[in-house]
Amino acid sequence: MKKLITLIACFASISSIATVPHKMEVPDIPGYITLKGDFHIHTVFSDARTWPTDRVDEAYYDDLDVISITDHLDSRQRRMVKKGLFVDEACTRNTSFEIASAYAEKLGIIVIHGGEITRGLRLFPGHFNAHFLQDGDSVAAMMESEDKNISDLVTREETGIINGLKEARKQKAFLIWNHPNWEHQEPNDVIWHPFHNSVYNAGLMDGIEIINQTVGFSPEAFHMAMEHNLTIVSGTDCHVPMNQIVDYELGEHRAMTLLFVKERSIDGVREALESHRTIVYTDGSVYGKEELIKPFLEACIKVDNLLVTPGKVNVKVKNICSIPIKLKKAPGSEIVVMPRVITINPGEEMNLQFVPVRGEKLFKLNEFSINYYVENFQIDADKPFVFSYKIKL
Repeated sequence: MKKLITLIACFASISSIATVPHKMEVPDIPGYITLKGDFHIHTVFSDARTWPTDRVDEAYYDDLDVISITDHLDSRQRRMVKKGLFVDEACTRNTSFEIASAYAEKLGIIVIHGGEITRGLRLFPGHFNAHFLQDGDSVAAMMESEDKNISDLVTREETGIINGLKEARKQKAFLIWNHPNWEHQEPNDVIWHPFHNSVYNAGLMDGIEIINQTVGFSPEAFHMAMEHNLTIVSGTDCHVPMNQIVDYELGEHRAMTLLFVKERSIDGVREALESHRTIVYTDGSVYGKEELIKPFLEACIKVDNLLVTPGKVNVKVKNICSIPIKLKKAPGSEIVVMPRVITINPGEEMNLQFVPVRGEKLFKLNEFSINYYVENFQIDADKPFVFSYKIKL
C-alpha cells in the first residue's frame, strides 16, 4: 500500500509540472525572443509568507521565463529570520536566491539574484531593487554602516540608501527605483525629488518600476522613465501567495515585464535591460517606447485574406496574443468608412471592411491610410500608440 501511495505521489508531482495551466501568449518580435518576467518578489527570508521554491512554482504556473528574488536587505525587514519562524539566523541574504535558483533549473526558469534596498523607519526617499547581486550581506552592511554615526533620521536613511546603491553598483548590479506612486511614500503626488536627481546624476539609477501590482500603474513614473531614458519594469511586489493578489478564476494575469532578448539566458536578460528593450503589462494594457510597441503590436496581429478592390477593402485579422487590442479611429482616415471602435480579444478573429465615404471618390486614389489609436498600447503617459496601415489600390 505504501508503494502505491508513493507511486501516486510521484505521478502527481510529475503532472503538476508537466503543463503550464495559465498560459500567457506573447509573440517574439523580429530579431529578438520575448521573455516574460517579474522583477519584484519577496519570500519568508525577509517579510513575506512564501517559501522560495513556491515562488518558482507560481512563476511556472503563470508562464514566466525569468524572476528576480528581491528580499529586503535591511535588517529590520528580515522579520521571519529574526523571529526564527521559518529559517535559521545563520541564513544569509543570499539564501533565498540560492534555494530558488537551484529548484528553478528543472523548470527552465531564470532566477536573478536581487535585493531590495530599504531603510525600515522612513519611507522617503523610497525603495530600490538591485538585480544581479553577488552578495546581499555586503550591501546590507554598507547600508547600515553609518547608522551609529548619524543622529539625524533623514540624513541617516538617505546616506544608507546611497551607500547601499554604491555597494550594489560595485557588484555591477542593475538598479531600479521601486513604486514611486506608493501612497505611504508619496501620499499626494508622484515627485522626482532632488534626492532622486542626485541618485540619477551619480549613475545609480538604471530604471523605474512603473507598475507595481500592490499599488498599480503610475503614469507619472512612466513619463519620468521616458524623459530620462530609463528602463521600465513591473513587479508584483508579492508578500502573500500569488493567488491572493491575482484572480485566476476571472482569467487575470499577474503584472509582468516583457523583455526582448537576443538569447534566453541571464546574460541575455541583463543585456536587454541595459539596452532598455522592455515593455510592461498589467490589466490588459502595455506600456513602452514606440520603437518597441510598434513591432510588438504588429506581431500580435495576424492579417489574412486581404482583398483590395477599387471600391472596398476586406481583411481578416486575428489577435494571436493574450492581450486585447483596443482600437479607436484616429485622424487621417476621414475619407474611409470604417469601424470607429474595435476590440479584438485574445484569440479572436474578425472580418473588417473599409469603403470610401463617397463611392466614386476612392476610385481616383492610388492609396489611402487606415489610422487607429491603440488605446491600451501607450508610448507615454496618456499617449496611445497610433497604428497606421497604408492600402494601395
